[in-house]
Amino acid sequence: MRRPLSRLLLLVAAGLAGASCTGTTGDALITFTPYAAGVPGADQPFTVGGYSIRLTSASMYIGAVYFDESPPSTGFDAPACTASDIFAAQVPGGVQVNLLSTQPQEFSVYGSGSADVALSWDLWLWDGGSNNNPNNDININTSYIPTATLTGTATLLSDPSRVYSFGAIVEINPGTSGDTAGARGMPISNAALPGQYPICKDRILQIGGIDLAFYQAGTLLVTVDPRAWFAATVGIDFSNLEPWDTPQCQLTPDD
Repeated sequence: MRRPLSRLLLLVAAGLAGASCTGTTGDALITFTPYAAGVPGADQPFTVGGYSIRLTSASMYIGAVYFDESPPSTGFDAPACTASDIFAAQVPGGVQVNLLSTQPQEFSVYGSGSADVALSWDLWLWDGGSNNNPNNDININTSYIPTATLTGTATLLSDPSRVYSFGAIVEINPGTSGDTAGARGMPISNAALPGQYPICKDRILQIGGIDLAFYQAGTLLVTVDPRAWFAATVGIDFSNLEPWDTPQCQLTPDD
């Protein structure tokens, strides 16, 4: 029986990268083809917290990607989730990525923008392409497409005979407390701060440290390393995870 990881935190910034190909520079309007993929070795065993972990499936839904000509906004903690900066490029559509494959998987839409340089980017983790979100609202109360799903095995290094299978479903949806970021519909902790916890704050990652030029007919590749999620999540004791048998937790490698 697989065991679910309890809301595995999506600290994915360290596992992401972008690249574009060469072409003609300038401010001309351009289009490009965006892809996403896993990284080499993601399907091989890795060690975290006294366990040897091997993923048998790993999938992630990326809803959209936007590239800013400025560094990450210092005011992103303000209520507004989008900055008023100038954006060099956008990919306003999603892709379901098999993170155990290095084969580039194409987004549902082409990218567009100008032949300029981006210094930061926003990764939108939402189900903007789903039929349940016809208005493409990143603040929709519930995302119906999971952000990530994982299955695998964890072998205790001190006793290799102890092998635990697990499954994980990661969703960025309302919390259960008004003091929890993204807790839409819950009572706020301070009546003077309506909208204190907009859910888009949990669904948009601002990532800096890039110097990325865009070109006409270029390509963009976003890579995600799911192993970084385990390294960033402290204290997973696979031996103490409670067994679940709900349909959502009965993932198979083909899901």
